[in-house]
Amino acid sequence: MGWPYQIFALDAAQKQARRQSLDRHAAYAQLSALIPIALVGLYRLGVWLVRRASPQRGAYSAVPASPALKQRRRSVTGSGITILRRIPWWLGDDVTFWGANWGQRDQIIFGVVWTVWLVFLCIIGTGNDYLHLTKRFGIVALSQFPLQYLLALKSLNPVAFAFGSSHEQVNRWHRVLGWIIYILLLMHASLYLNFYVQEGILGERIVRLIPALGIASIVGMSLMNATALRIIRHYSYRVFFITHLTVAMLLPPAIFFHSHHGGRQYVVEALLVFLIDLIKRKFDTVTAPATLELIPGTNLIKIVAGLPSQKLSRFRKYPGMHVYLSIPAAARRSSVVSATYLLFEFAFNPFTIASVDEETGDLTLVARHHKGPMTRTLGQFAEEGLDGAKIPLSIEGPYGCATWFPNLAGPDFDRILLVAGGVGATFILPLYRLIANENPTARVQMVWAVRGAGDATWPVTNTSESILADENIQLFLTGNILSNASEAPRLSDESEAVELTTRNDVTDVGQIRKRPDLRKIVDDLFRQGVEERVAVLVCGPEEMARELRSYVGVWVKKGRNVWWHNESFAW
Repeated sequence: MGWPYQIFALDAAQKQARRQSLDRHAAYAQLSALIPIALVGLYRLGVWLVRRASPQRGAYSAVPASPALKQRRRSVTGSGITILRRIPWWLGDDVTFWGANWGQRDQIIFGVVWTVWLVFLCIIGTGNDYLHLTKRFGIVALSQFPLQYLLALKSLNPVAFAFGSSHEQVNRWHRVLGWIIYILLLMHASLYLNFYVQEGILGERIVRLIPALGIASIVGMSLMNATALRIIRHYSYRVFFITHLTVAMLLPPAIFFHSHHGGRQYVVEALLVFLIDLIKRKFDTVTAPATLELIPGTNLIKIVAGLPSQKLSRFRKYPGMHVYLSIPAAARRSSVVSATYLLFEFAFNPFTIASVDEETGDLTLVARHHKGPMTRTLGQFAEEGLDGAKIPLSIEGPYGCATWFPNLAGPDFDRILLVAGGVGATFILPLYRLIANENPTARVQMVWAVRGAGDATWPVTNTSESILADENIQLFLTGNILSNASEAPRLSDESEAVELTTRNDVTDVGQIRKRPDLRKIVDDLFRQGVEERVAVLVCGPEEMARELRSYVGVWVKKGRNVWWHNESFAW
């Protein structure tokens, strides 16, 4: 069977019918994504309202005895529940092929299914009209632009709300949809270029404004997707970030003028989404005077910013949250026309909130001095600010998915395992302290692996006891016990990530072990009780999280009730 599509002229009525078909199928493509998200969001909102209005909220609920749980587990219903637990875990596993990580299984499955659905909408009803097929690929791809921009939002992200997530976790779906849109637009451009070649008008058309804007858009998206590859992000995250942001801002106006026959409404929607979020983020950004100082004996920079009292509560409400730090124009030392000055227009680095002083209103961050422009500049400020001079810094946030966590200190879990690697303790330790303070009887265990002793001393601050005095915290030194904190690796190669405070020295070496045996730690935890509900949270290097997940997965496959969270800072 040959190629079914042909190039032929249409009269005015046929062109109008084709335009209606294009608009209709593009609407199908957009609504098929937005309606399910909206329904899930409404459901979550309803559940939240019911819980808020329920008089039983916070009341005691008896936990079934072990024999009852055992009988329930062996029943038909229990077997079904066990299978249902395995499915989301299986979907969350990484897929490796040819030694490369291709993402999580749910991303691949969803990506394939959604691509097939959109391609179906591109083909159905086009008959043998070649230009109808060509235009359909373009407008169906455009219909996904608003959702693509929604998935990228930090402050107002309805998708994150609907699924109880954060913008960091939703961002992985942003990448998947980005590749799908790129494939569809690449098909659109290829089919149109073939049309120009077949008609013998390629040289004439590509120099015109509308086709030239289309080609420029494809080139821009190709650069965006190329720099988004893992190898490029590892080499220079800044290159990826600036390319991504620049293309994301230039692409909508270019496509708006390119798609003069239809689909402009989707570009307008995407621009509105982007601008609304940008305005909201500007309102949420606090520019505060800050003192910066170098912590002796380390490559750490302590940043203390004084926040207005009306802004303070949101920064201390949930532990484990982070902010984006940027350098405003007033604090930049370079010329307005210099590349360095413009670079800071795009530089927003995430840092975990180390502490919030309710009395003084001080927000404390600690940055590790790396080679990036942000921490390098902060280091210069700290060196120059020995006299206590204040530097204006912009603080945006807080962000993070801790707002959606279950009550870790409540009766939902029988045991909790917290695992931190290096600077990942800035996320894990505040959670541990919250659980220990709200429920002293909670069976919680924290495992913390660091390379050098200096990385493990900052928790002494604001407490009278060292973490070594806490029997529920296991500290492991994977490098030289007396090594300096400056040798500690970054949490992520893709960003300057969340930094760790180091302020004192660990001296009780006898209580410190070497590399943690994660398999044994996990097995010992789950063998405590077959029917126990377990929460496992990890924040650290990618290899550590993957290893821990593989050991926990063995018990999930046996039917254990596990709530898992991997806090990743590799944006």
